[in-house]
Parts: sequence; C-alpha cells; structure tokens
Amino acid sequence: MSEIKERLAHVMDRIEAARKRSPYGQKVTLVAVTKFHPLEDMEEAIHLGVTQVGENRVQEMEEKYKALKLPVIWNLQGHLQKNKVKKAVAMADLIQSADSLDIMKEIDRRAGEIGKVQDVLLEFNISGEESKHGLPPQSMKEALDTAKALSHIRVKGLMCMAPAYEDVEKTRPVFRKAHSMWTDMKKEFPEGQISILSMGMTHDFEIAIEEGANMVRIGTAIFGERHYH
Repeated sequence: MSEIKERLAHVMDRIEAARKRSPYGQKVTLVAVTKFHPLEDMEEAIHLGVTQVGENRVQEMEEKYKALKLPVIWNLQGHLQKNKVKKAVAMADLIQSADSLDIMKEIDRRAGEIGKVQDVLLEFNISGEESKHGLPPQSMKEALDTAKALSHIRVKGLMCMAPAYEDVEKTRPVFRKAHSMWTDMKKEFPEGQISILSMGMTHDFEIAIEEGANMVRIGTAIFGERHYH
C-alpha cells in the first residue's frame, strides 16, 4: 500500500469517527489540499476516490489545471489578489476565500465577463488574528447584502481558519462561533443555498467536525510534509 493510500484511509477513518461524535449528524466532504505537492500525488489521491482538491495559489492551480486529465472539483482557498481573480474564476468551481467586499465585487465582475455564476464561500476572520485574512464577523450583514446584490456570485456558505493552537481544544470557540454565523446566514438566502461550512485542517479537523464543519481542508495528513519551493 502506498503512503498516500495509507494516510488517506487513516484520515477518512478519523473524519468518520469525528462525524459520529458530532451532534449535528452532518455528511463531511474532504478537500485534499495539494499545494506544493506534485501532480502525481494529486492524481493518486483522485484515483483513490478524492473528488475535491484545494490549491492556495492561482499560479500553482493553473499549472496543475492544465496538466490534469482527471475529473475533479477545484477549490481555491488561499487569499486572492485582485490581479489573479480573472484566472481564478476561469478555473475554480468554488472560491473559498471571498475575504473582502472588494474581492467579492471583482469576482462578480470577472465571472460576468465569461457568463459564469461563481460559487464562493465568505471567509470570516473569526479569531481576529492580524496575520489572517477574512471579513470581520461584525460586518456580516454588510457582506451578505453586498453578495446578494452581485448577480454573478453565489454564496454557498462560510469558511474560516482557527489559530494554530498547540492545544487544539482551544479552537472550539472559533468553530462554534462560525457554526452560529453559518446558521444565521441560511436565513438570508433561498433554502438550500447555504450548504457549506468549511473549517478544519490537518491539526484541528476533528474538533471542527465535532463543532459542525461539513467540509474539511486536509493536506499534510494525506500527502506528508510540504516541499516548499
């Protein structure tokens, strides 16, 4: 058994165990985060049943997007610069990092140019860390009103990142707050539209699932340590 196959099976077991502990009874979608990992690793994961991949950088996504011959759902989850939005919209099925009003408007504009309605998640900086991108939670009403007025984006839910605490239990309040905000978001859009709560990565995904995440973004636990270049 290859290392990726072994790790992926272990991750799926951990996801299922956390899901059973969650009071919400939600199904959980895995996004395999392939940033800084070679195309071959992505292909192997897809052959093993992964249906969604995540990239943080538009440039790296573009290289893999052009080379990959297998069907997969593409998530862009890294901070998006305005000058990269056109390319991102051309490739991404879901942009998880709509983290400012300006970026939402630019995504809408670029999607309009190609006649696309771009699925997005609103990224909120719930922990308030200065090093993290994201909309401030107190601006949620303004963000939702802005999104509703844009005809070429479709908000599918909320994304957040918790601080990288050594004690992962400390992430619970962040995930709990995100779940509460996500529940409130559902009331503002047509029924069924707000369906994704994306939170939890390699070090904290089990807590995130216990607190209601139905999408987790996992890289290192599947592919091993990244080789930064």
